Amino acid sequence: MIGDLLGIVGEGILIYFILMQLYLAYLAARSAAVLRRSHHLGRFGRITEMLSSRTSPPVSIVIPAYNEVAGIVDSVRSMSLVRYPRLELVIVNDGSTDGTLETLVAALSLERVTIPYRGDIPTAEIRGIYRGRGATDLTVIDKANGGRGDALNAGLNAARYPYALCTDADVILDPECLMRAMQRVVEDRERTVAVGGNVRPLNGCRLELGHLVDAEVPKGIIERMQVLEYLRTFVASRPAWSDMNAHPLVSGAFGVWKRSAALAVGGFTRGHMGEDMDLTMRLHRYHADRGIPYRIVYEPSAVIWTEVPSTRRVLRRQRIRWHRGLMSAVRDFMPMTFNPRYGTLGLVTWPAMVLFEYLAPMIEAAGWLIIPLALALGTLNSSSLLWLAAIAFGVGLANSLISLMLDESYGYFNSPADASRLLTMALIENLGLRQMTVVWRIRALFGGRTVRAWGDMERRGVAGLATGP
Repeated sequence: MIGDLLGIVGEGILIYFILMQLYLAYLAARSAAVLRRSHHLGRFGRITEMLSSRTSPPVSIVIPAYNEVAGIVDSVRSMSLVRYPRLELVIVNDGSTDGTLETLVAALSLERVTIPYRGDIPTAEIRGIYRGRGATDLTVIDKANGGRGDALNAGLNAARYPYALCTDADVILDPECLMRAMQRVVEDRERTVAVGGNVRPLNGCRLELGHLVDAEVPKGIIERMQVLEYLRTFVASRPAWSDMNAHPLVSGAFGVWKRSAALAVGGFTRGHMGEDMDLTMRLHRYHADRGIPYRIVYEPSAVIWTEVPSTRRVLRRQRIRWHRGLMSAVRDFMPMTFNPRYGTLGLVTWPAMVLFEYLAPMIEAAGWLIIPLALALGTLNSSSLLWLAAIAFGVGLANSLISLMLDESYGYFNSPADASRLLTMALIENLGLRQMTVVWRIRALFGGRTVRAWGDMERRGVAGLATGP
């Protein structure tokens, strides 16, 4: 009796993974159609010309920084060169202990000033405000440590403009990324409350003077695995979510937020390990509950490049933090699951996040135990197992290949060596690498040492990441 039950459960687990891959295949197919329209508008639209005028909505770029001395100056200089008619930089030093503030003051000739500061969202103590005299308006907020969400809230408080691009101190912005993102705002200023961008790993790329010169697939297997993961997430899933107005996560590395909307829901949640998903979902809930028309969109041509973990130790900490952030979001927004009030988000996207993201590591780990035991007891047909496993693996591989093909239209990875590395990764990631991340996500379910909200990333800085010319 128990053996028969194990056989049924084993087959059910394999069917679960087939359904998950079919859902991802649907997102990829819908994303392909969205990307085709996006490329067409990019070639023939006139939005770029409109955004080149002084009538463009002004934007504040908010950059939280904690112990970012390795690359903060390079990042600030890169961001000051973004092509956009009206912008300001707001850097928030969140109690750094490595000399981040002193480096900024010395390198950018900042002066301490006394100017009004709006405390619309409560934050940790503000210790000082500094201003620069360069071509781009620059404000540095020095505050006591309160975590990434708290630093972002301080930046929103200090921002002078109606839209805020919240990003990280370890990123390189494509020169046109802000213009590309803001074109989605210009399309519908009344309803657009957030725009997400396309985040790509920077590791191994070649930089000169704060600009990306040549994109390359990194040689390290840990970094290369993340390149494939980012392609599946940002190229093959988010365009579809955006098309359904059911985008559950505007990435913290690149998110344009309507400042008034962010303030209306209280800004970022202090101490939350998934503050970007939390704010995205609260914006959905706030507008849907009040019947306010809105949209949260994704713009694939708004590209930024970010440092990703290069060692298993740092990647492990990151994935544990990410999954704990997802756990908090699942708990907080469970009432939205299968709730028709929230449209496609409540009926499809959020249930899929719970089923295929939150529960996936637990179900897969259970399969590692149940399927071999059912085979040993003879209650799981080996030929059925092989067929189901082959279908699950085949559809998963197809999803990875579709992601690679969709990314071809951007032309970042053109060399045969890059193509070979990514194809090889698509074939081997299921032979231990993905299982490694599953173990870490299972680990996130248990307590233990607190993972910092900043993620304990060991930054090398954008200059240290890039290959030489």
